Amino acid sequence: MSKVWRIARHHFIQESSKRSFLLVLFSLPIFIVLAMGLGFLFARLTEPAQVVGYVDQAQLLGQTEFAPEDSNISLIGFSTTEEAQSAIESEQIDAYFVLPSDYRDTHQGELFYLNDPPRGAQRQFSRFIVSNLLASQDPIEVERIIEGADITVSAIDTNREFASGGPGSGQLLPLVAAGIFAFSVLTISGYMLDVVVVEKENRTMEIIISSLSPGRMISGKIIGAIAIAALQIAVWVFFLVLAIWLGGNLLDNNWLLAIEPAWRDLILVILVAIPNYVLITAIMVAVGSTLVESQEAQQIGPFAFLILMLPIYLLIPIAANPNGPIAMLLTFFPLTSVVTLGMRSLIIEVPGWQFAVAALISAAGAVAAIWLATRVFRISLLRYGQRLKLRDLLRLSAAEKSAANVG
Repeated sequence: MSKVWRIARHHFIQESSKRSFLLVLFSLPIFIVLAMGLGFLFARLTEPAQVVGYVDQAQLLGQTEFAPEDSNISLIGFSTTEEAQSAIESEQIDAYFVLPSDYRDTHQGELFYLNDPPRGAQRQFSRFIVSNLLASQDPIEVERIIEGADITVSAIDTNREFASGGPGSGQLLPLVAAGIFAFSVLTISGYMLDVVVVEKENRTMEIIISSLSPGRMISGKIIGAIAIAALQIAVWVFFLVLAIWLGGNLLDNNWLLAIEPAWRDLILVILVAIPNYVLITAIMVAVGSTLVESQEAQQIGPFAFLILMLPIYLLIPIAANPNGPIAMLLTFFPLTSVVTLGMRSLIIEVPGWQFAVAALISAAGAVAAIWLATRVFRISLLRYGQRLKLRDLLRLSAAEKSAANVG
């Protein structure tokens, strides 16, 4: 067993210290965090200041203090419409409201502007009016009225609740976890395929295999590949948490501040992803054992990513019927189960038994894939330097069985 861990440690240190791996490990999350953060910050900084005037002929405003929520919006009072009109023509203000003397009875006002009226300023002025109309009421009740209704849509049949603005950030985390899983497979799929091919090319394999059984060697390589994936995911999760903290606290993003992780679905998706990762790694190693050039391995990697992302291509039928045959087939098919469960968890509460079945199928597939990878590797040693095809594998496997029966 010590030799297995030695091989795993060797491959982990060898690959994780490469510049190409470190570049992918840190550049992708840093780029995403900076792109989103700078984009949001740039939008906030470049948002034009909005100055709105008003003429209060109803003598309604000014009964209570009011400060707009948005610091880019300013409200300025004018005594007459002539003064307000002069200010808008000289571009001192963007628009102005006029509250006529009978506003308390009609609740009808006028808005004057030269260009498109600023919507944010209109909303703030409406809040300004309401706060003055209710100046004699309890401030807590006034605040609740100004904030408006907080509508939550409850789907009884799917056991899901959504705010009026759509899914919350916490509800998206299972899907985010599935996305991280898929992109991790994409970024290290080349390494998974390359773990055997490179050593076959430089003939290091001939030396190693003389002192180690194929089963132990393949097990060590798979463990090393999984350790590299775990490191990559841990770094990406760290940057994700950092982005959420920065977005919520420094950029004052309410959507991130109110995050409440859907722990049940998140944990269940992760539990399915673990054996799924072992399965995919073993399949990649088995495929790599049939190749003779590392260039071929680099071409096959993206194909695996396309299979993993198949549920995204079928988003419409899955969303329309999350318990339908397409959704269930992709849930229990190991290579698509993680992404499918992440998508379905956003729409419905997926029963726990479906997560369990998907995890068991992936685990059984992982055991079979490891056995297959060992068999393919052993047979590939008989055809050293030659590309193995399916018929070759079947023929050589049958020959091994016949030899064993004769012995």
